Parts: sequence; C-alpha cells; structure tokens
Amino acid sequence: MPYDPDPTPSPRPDDAHDAHDARGKHDAHGPHTPAIREPPPLSWPRALTHGLTSAFVLVLVLTLFMSLLGEVPFALVFFAGLVLPPALTAHHYARRPLPPSRPRGTRTAPEVLDYARAIQSLDYQPGPGSTEDDLADYQLALDVYDKSRTADSENLDDVLAEGWSALTRLHTPNAEWNHGEGDAVLRLPRPEPGTMAVLALTSPALGLVRVRTRGGRGPWARLYEAGGPVCARLPLPAREDDSVQLELRLEGAWRLAVLGAHVIRRLTPEAPRLSGWGGDVLALETPASERLAFHHTGPGPYQLRRLTPTLRPAEVLAEGMGEARLTLPAPTGFLQIQTRSGWTLDGGEGTAPGPPPR
Repeated sequence: MPYDPDPTPSPRPDDAHDAHDARGKHDAHGPHTPAIREPPPLSWPRALTHGLTSAFVLVLVLTLFMSLLGEVPFALVFFAGLVLPPALTAHHYARRPLPPSRPRGTRTAPEVLDYARAIQSLDYQPGPGSTEDDLADYQLALDVYDKSRTADSENLDDVLAEGWSALTRLHTPNAEWNHGEGDAVLRLPRPEPGTMAVLALTSPALGLVRVRTRGGRGPWARLYEAGGPVCARLPLPAREDDSVQLELRLEGAWRLAVLGAHVIRRLTPEAPRLSGWGGDVLALETPASERLAFHHTGPGPYQLRRLTPTLRPAEVLAEGMGEARLTLPAPTGFLQIQTRSGWTLDGGEGTAPGPPPR
C-alpha cells in the first residue's frame, strides 16, 4: 500500500470508482430493515376495470330494489353510487409518500462527539493575525458541527469529512498551504533539510486520488492511493534532500502542506485517547495498558501500520473493511492509520479485549 516502489507511469483516474458508490454498496449489507411497500401505481386499464365493475354492481342493486324504495331513498342510493366508487378507487390506488429517514446526527452520536472533542482541543483561536483561509476553515468547522447534529445517515459521513479537513488545516495555522486543482508535479522545501516530515493533504475530489514521491533522481514511490474525498496526514521519511518531490493525480481542487514532525500527535498515559478522521501519523509513548483499542466507524477499508523511527513503513498491525472494534498489542514509536472514515484509538487502562484483527 503506502510507499512501495512504483516505476509505472501514473494513470489518469478516468475509470475510478466513486467513493459514494462504494459506501452505498457497503450499506446494502448493513442491518436488515423491513422494506416499505407502496401501493401499485394507478393505470388506465386498472381504473376502467374498477369503474365498470362498480357501475355493474350499482345497476344490479338499483334494479333489484327499485320497487322497494321510495323516491327519496332511491335518489340517495343513486347519488351514493355516483360518488363512492370513484372515491374508493382514488383512495385505494393513491401513492402514499414514504416516511422521512430517521436522523442520525445527534448530540449522543459517537462520531459527532469525537468531532466536538476535536474542536474543543483545537489550539487555534481567530484573531487579528488570522488569514482569510484560517477564518474560513474555523467557520466551516463550527458550521459542520451544527449540520452534523441533524444530518441523516446518508449525509453524515460527507458532512463530517468536510469538517475534519478544515480541522486538519487549522491544527497548523502557520503552515504554507499550497492550492491547486487537477494533476500537478511539485517540489516543496522540507521544514528542516534532511529530517522526516508529514504531508497534510485535503481534497473534496470523489474519484481516484493518487500521490507519489521520490528523493533525488530515484524511483517514484506510492504514498497514497484511494478514492476521495481525502483528508490525510502522510509520513515523509527522513532523506538527505532539502525538498520533497510530489506527483498528484486527481480530478478536483486540493490543498497540501509539508509540515515538520512537531505536528505529530502523541498518545501518552496522560492523554490515552485520540480521535480523528482520515489518515494520520501518531507517536505512541509507553501506554497505561499493554493493549490498544481501535474503533473504525466508516464503511471503507482501514489499516494500521507501524513506522520506523525515521517514518519508513514497517509491518502491518491490523487491516480490514467496514466498522470494526478490535484490540492489539500496544506498540511504541510511530503508527500510521490509513482510512477515509472516522476512528478512535484508546490506550487507557480500561481497554477491553475485542476480536482479533482481520
């Protein structure tokens, strides 16, 4: 997956699968809910058949009981015969609207609570020195929280993804963000020459997003490849070069920045729980428990990979697809989480055992 030698040229993402289609296919295998059956649509043959049958019954009834009824009762029965059959037909074959979908985004939804905690832990505060981009991202992050509390199950993931992208940018307000759209080849300076770094990338693109990097004149190495939208922090291993070469293949707008290793969040005994959305790079200090609890909330794939002290990829600790709760031995050092959905990592003492990684 990430950072493997890839000498082949990058393809155009013309035939990329839409991430929303993949999400829809996963939801089809979710918990079963009873199907809502609507009345069949009204057609002219069906309506005429029903009308002729009603008229025949009405004529038969009036013929049999005409002599037994007086003028007034006969008139009432005749009038009822003219009104009731069409009314019953319209009522029987009318298409009734489906009930509205149940709202999922509430104050108690775990995904919304994790997002709220991320806003509360944000160091950024708007002020006179804030740029227009920072102010726009801060307002977007607050607006997304309001939307997420009333969003339905079909839109909650997309709403939160937009907010997490804004928070990713706000965690480094002084970073030099590069804006662009579509394919691009860039050479960006490292914060400190020869040291490891982190690439922060956000994009609302829905097709295939592919990012490659290389050092000097060496071969291109795949850094990221998945369907969008993308909100990720990716490891850039330490190299002797003072710059980073990047190749982007996607259809849509993007924003990226090369950040120093100081932006890597740390899981410590004092702060044993971290939440996020999308890919991230974490530093794991000695945890309070020998086990880590990992919760993946989205429908797509996920992977947890250990990184070396220079942020080079090492062994895969766990991977799978869809919503999952699992525990694994708590490693120390750096960890890369790869996903396009929400996640929570807990290294507290109360970590409960769970199913083994798939």
